[in-house]
Amino acid sequence: MSDISIWAYPWDIHDLTLPAATQRIQDAGATMVSLAASYHAGRFLQPGNPRRRVYFPQDGTVYYRPDPARWQGAAIQPLMADSVATEGDYLAQLSRARDKGGLKLSAWTVCLHNTRLGMLHPAHVTRTAHGDPNFYALCPSSPAVQDYATRLVAEITETYTPDRIEIESPDFLGFSHGYHHEKDGLPTLPEDDFLLSLCFCPHCLSAAHTAGIDAEAARHTAATLLDAAFARELPQPQFPDFPAQGPQAFAAHPALLAYILWRPAQVTALMARLRAATPRATRLLLIDAEGTWASGIDLPALLPHIDGLLHCAYHTPQARLAPLFAETRALLGPDKALVAGFQLFHPDSRSRADLEARLMATRPHASGANFYCLGLVPPARLDWARSATLGAFPPFTKA
Repeated sequence: MSDISIWAYPWDIHDLTLPAATQRIQDAGATMVSLAASYHAGRFLQPGNPRRRVYFPQDGTVYYRPDPARWQGAAIQPLMADSVATEGDYLAQLSRARDKGGLKLSAWTVCLHNTRLGMLHPAHVTRTAHGDPNFYALCPSSPAVQDYATRLVAEITETYTPDRIEIESPDFLGFSHGYHHEKDGLPTLPEDDFLLSLCFCPHCLSAAHTAGIDAEAARHTAATLLDAAFARELPQPQFPDFPAQGPQAFAAHPALLAYILWRPAQVTALMARLRAATPRATRLLLIDAEGTWASGIDLPALLPHIDGLLHCAYHTPQARLAPLFAETRALLGPDKALVAGFQLFHPDSRSRADLEARLMATRPHASGANFYCLGLVPPARLDWARSATLGAFPPFTKA
């Protein structure tokens, strides 16, 4: 039987207490908890948390106790969240509870989206065509970043033996993902966001040059296109077929197109290292969404290195869900997991019936479901997950 999982943060488990949090997750029809093991900053309104109604997570930390011996010689190292010392290691507690027959455990692991580490290591963040650093995005082309992500995943999976690990942000994080108090007076068009998201850091430029790509010509083209967008009085598309045409929208700029088509090799190489670092007893799932080719995700190339996808369909129109999941299942084949990810935010999920209809549209292609998130929605709305899964997957039959 495939799993229903609820995404959760350690501070919510703490404030609810482990027994109460476990009961709430089980009451929502879940068999698994997807616990944040590594996470970034934010500002959270938490109607599902009884104590901390508004919370600011410590930026760019891990929610377990790293072993210093594992990190000797690493240029980039994790920082344990202060709350682990004061409130407990809930990855360890949930792992022990699982071993005694409790909820299954998934380690939800944010890899390269880390402003704290970006500020500490500016030589290893993505950079725009103009050379400006994106401090919130470590670059997957950096050997030091690859080493950091690999050690992180190895430590989590070998120490806590989760049933699965959910890999988030192993790619080139997009410009529009944002930082804090973003200001955009243009406003940017999708093509502008994409061009701003292309990384031309020294690591990328060197690796692309080694691969035979004229990376400097690509950088110059991207900078020139952005300068043209910045000079216009009002936004005006330069590429009317973007993003529908994907990379081929830039076919009139051969050097830029070649660079765009080269980028996924860096992400694929990193994912291969993460898979090699993960014990086979732990399933490795990539957290994905529609259109992630723009961040360097090449799903066919990634298939040997993943056990499945956790496809977040938060904002996907209902009419698009069935064909999207059918296409993804055909690509994955019958043996890999395809988990449907939905958030319980309103109005993305308007009602019990709406969520059930959205989840039903993923059947028979999905093999499980994840719901976001334990502390960020009212407890009554968390119960929508039970209603939706009972209606949409009775029972799961795919592996």
